[in-house]
Amino acid sequence: MGDSVTTDTAAIQQAIDACAYQGGGTVYVPPGNYLVGRIELRDHITLWLEAGSVLLASTNQQDYQIVDVYAKCTNSTRYYGLLVAQGATNITIKGKGRIDGQDKAFWTPKETIGEGWNSTPPRYDPKDWRPMLLLLEECHNVEITGITISASPVYAGWLIDCNYVSLHHLLIQNDFYGPNSDGFHISSCRYVNIHACHFVTGDDSIAIDSNGQQNAQHFTISNCTFNTSVNVFRIYTGLDPWVREAVYSEIRNITVTNCSVVNAAGVLNVTAEDGCIEGITISNMTIGMEQEGTAIFLMASNGKIRNIHLQHWYVNGNGACTIIGLPEDEITDVALSHMNFNLTAKKKMYGYDIPDPIPSYAQHHFAPYGFYIRNAANVSLTQVHMKQCTSTVPNDWYTIKCMKVDHLYVEGLVYESETVFTETPLVYLADVHTAQFTNCRTLTKTKTFVHVTGILPTQLYFTGSMLEQVTTLCKADPNTTYNLKSTPNHI
Repeated sequence: MGDSVTTDTAAIQQAIDACAYQGGGTVYVPPGNYLVGRIELRDHITLWLEAGSVLLASTNQQDYQIVDVYAKCTNSTRYYGLLVAQGATNITIKGKGRIDGQDKAFWTPKETIGEGWNSTPPRYDPKDWRPMLLLLEECHNVEITGITISASPVYAGWLIDCNYVSLHHLLIQNDFYGPNSDGFHISSCRYVNIHACHFVTGDDSIAIDSNGQQNAQHFTISNCTFNTSVNVFRIYTGLDPWVREAVYSEIRNITVTNCSVVNAAGVLNVTAEDGCIEGITISNMTIGMEQEGTAIFLMASNGKIRNIHLQHWYVNGNGACTIIGLPEDEITDVALSHMNFNLTAKKKMYGYDIPDPIPSYAQHHFAPYGFYIRNAANVSLTQVHMKQCTSTVPNDWYTIKCMKVDHLYVEGLVYESETVFTETPLVYLADVHTAQFTNCRTLTKTKTFVHVTGILPTQLYFTGSMLEQVTTLCKADPNTTYNLKSTPNHI
């Protein structure tokens, strides 16, 4: 009927089933507000949502059947879904219509809301149940184009073990402070293309994991915009609350380019728990970050992170980059180049230092201000411009702080501060095997460039740097061994 009162689930399902019986076709949804519960999508079906049409998620639990997901995996779970498909081929949802999840009906407002420096953003608590708006598992050749997905009570879409997925020209409009009001969670999918989509989310805009049957790989993401209270891209193995038994998995080959971030607590959040994540390239990003957090957060917990390449970012925020692992983890070959950070420090729980081990991956909201690197190897920072802007927090934090790093390579670092004189050393090295600084310069008077400490000997190399504003090139703690090799520098 399309009157937003009468349940239209049966009518739409009958149309889909009739098309499927004929071998496929298009189900046309005209303008109107259609109250629906769970709808099962079939092979070779296009669901066309005309401009002015709205699929309104029912708030009656009796209108849904719970879906068993990850049933073939070690760690399975169950969830409700609005538009559901399992094992289907050639699924298309397109048009200029909208899917509305009626989010507030599934939440209750929190009695108290914490401050950003020590609490995460949600202002609501979820009720006992809530539906995913799209829930697709083991589907082949999925296309979702042109529609709007709004007011999701939980993820706008959850895709599991799907191959050949295209998400194009979508508008995701969720509550900025909603609990788990993510954009898309894409689990163990392959050959995924996301293009020209716009996200407003209360949690991760795009989350990629490998907790399904197959490893996740071959993603391209381009020309999107993001406004999120948490992460733009969250890439992880393990971690999900239904993961009761550790299972090794892998994620690889993700390319992102030409995106703009209005607001976020994190842009790239990578967490390898009992798995390997490698081959991520992200380039040409303009980024604003009002939320407390850090633009880049890489963390391993019994995992591996390798070959992360980030180029041409322009960031206005309150945190640059945190890379942390345990001594037995492998975090290696992380390269940042042509990055510009304008950082205005905000009060954060771990603005200066972060616990070892970290209590939880969600602590990225409270991560340090500058580059903070612990238990990693082969990290390079090339053509990085760091500006410390005046804030209510003193500018007494390190631009680069490294602990137990095998090799650090810094070329073309430019440092400036809106304060007249910087008392804190720009670089802090503790048990760093080798650190090389080439063509670096400071635009602000600075007392010390690098502070060396630790029980392991450190090899320091300085080449071609313009450090006239620096009083002391290197300061070392007592009983610290280091070898300094310096070729022409201006000090």
